[in-house]
Amino acid sequence: MCWETAGLVMEVGRRTHHVLGPAAVVAGGGASALVLAQVREAHSTAELVVLLLAGWSFIGSGVGLWTRRPENRTGPLLILVGLTFLIEPLRLADQPLESTVGTWVSPLHLALFVLVLLAFPSGRLESTPARVVVVATFADLVLLFHVPLLIDDVDVARSLTKASFGVGAVVFFSAALLLPKRWLGGSSAWRRAVAPVLWPGAISLAALGYYDASAFFTDSVGPVPIWVFRIAFALIPFAFLAVLLRVRLARASVAELVVELGKTMTSGALRDALARALGDPSASVAYWLPDERRYVDALGHTMELPHRRERRVATLVEREGRRVAAIVHDEALTEDPGLLRAVSAAAALALDHERLQVELRARLDDLDASRARIIEVAARERKRIERNLHDGTQQRLTSVSLTLGLAESQLATDPGAARASLDQARQVLAAALAELRDLSQGIHPNVLTDGGLGPALEDLAYTAPLPVRVVSTLDQRLPERVEEGAYYVVAESITNVAKHAGACAATVSLAHHGGRLVLSVCDDGVGGADLGHGSGLRGLADRVHALGGTFAVGSRPGHGTEVRAVIPCA
Repeated sequence: MCWETAGLVMEVGRRTHHVLGPAAVVAGGGASALVLAQVREAHSTAELVVLLLAGWSFIGSGVGLWTRRPENRTGPLLILVGLTFLIEPLRLADQPLESTVGTWVSPLHLALFVLVLLAFPSGRLESTPARVVVVATFADLVLLFHVPLLIDDVDVARSLTKASFGVGAVVFFSAALLLPKRWLGGSSAWRRAVAPVLWPGAISLAALGYYDASAFFTDSVGPVPIWVFRIAFALIPFAFLAVLLRVRLARASVAELVVELGKTMTSGALRDALARALGDPSASVAYWLPDERRYVDALGHTMELPHRRERRVATLVEREGRRVAAIVHDEALTEDPGLLRAVSAAAALALDHERLQVELRARLDDLDASRARIIEVAARERKRIERNLHDGTQQRLTSVSLTLGLAESQLATDPGAARASLDQARQVLAAALAELRDLSQGIHPNVLTDGGLGPALEDLAYTAPLPVRVVSTLDQRLPERVEEGAYYVVAESITNVAKHAGACAATVSLAHHGGRLVLSVCDDGVGGADLGHGSGLRGLADRVHALGGTFAVGSRPGHGTEVRAVIPCA
């Protein structure tokens, strides 16, 4: 609960950092004055220099970080570490009030210091081991340290103090091990960002752990570990300042990016320029194709944005309210949103220009691939028609011919048998005519030619194997190629729904807007359809792309599927 209370204080302070920052400086000045006035003789000059330098370094770096990143808890936590560190020597003061305050505040800077290191750089504890260590640290330094002060029994108080050193050794060593573990588990960009803070922090915590372990086992500590801690502790604020300086230098790279963007750039040069500006060699660009509602890389291939668990994140780039692209980068850069905003704003125009080129390249590649697939589908369809005519209609017509010959031979000798043969021939001929009618309907239904797209889809819905509702606002005939393409998109989509979706019903919507036919087929099935798998949806996309339109599939598992096509009518 201690760090939750601190978090509440930080959240209040986030909105008032312009007031609380100067107030912290004033409080630090007061604490320093009291230390110099009342406990100066209890410390050597070197100790006082390190004390004041470390305390004010924490306060100064905390105010600087809080001013730049008010939403981050690290800044106010650094200020609290500095203030409690400056107040701690007052436990040796002659005045009772100052001595009491110093005694009760003295261990807090260590607990807050552990919290700062384990929460860096986000200011939040992001793992269960880190939370456990922080809770144990506060419990040890606040409870076990203060309880002996309230107990009159000297032996019990000494035992509790001994236990406090033992617990302190465990928590400090645990915290010291967590820091390099976090560093090893991070990405290269994240390591570069946090190394100046984590490694001195790990050294200081290890020194504290050694000090407490020595006090627990031997009572003979010596000055070395505490001086190692003091030096490493005093360096931590400068490490934070180094991180801030690195961020400032990274911001300066935006100006270089603007200069580079003013030059003619070859393919791939824009990505390289963005990577240099962000300081992330692994950065990449995903270009947004609005008509197809997908991202592609520089070669026009479909590209999926990363999930956060991959330690990669995507920053969207917009221009005039339109999504243009996404910059995929290391998650460590999210700690500097200002840099991401500056780079995105500077590169928006160039990214939009390159997006158009990528979109054209993707369309050309898709067109070439779709033409090849259309030729393949046409050849396969021709073979199917030939096979159906040969195996079905041709065989029936041959049978009719043979039956008529048999009836002719039976006319003179057995009129009844001849009549039966003629009836059989009539039935076979009717079946052949029905097959030809079905075959011609599959090629181009008459109702589409005579009545248009709306009546043709109504007829298709009537014969569909599941309930299909047609919602159409069409009030005019469309070009023949558009009606034919739309009809087959709907027909094939309904066939797919019946075969694979497990749906109870489907809805077909048609509208004509701005010279384009917009159609969609929605079902309430299992979803999970993927345009990249299976030839059915890909064939529909090819047909729509051949008409100069766009084709998209939305299909979340468990939420049905929507097939959407937009076809120009000009």
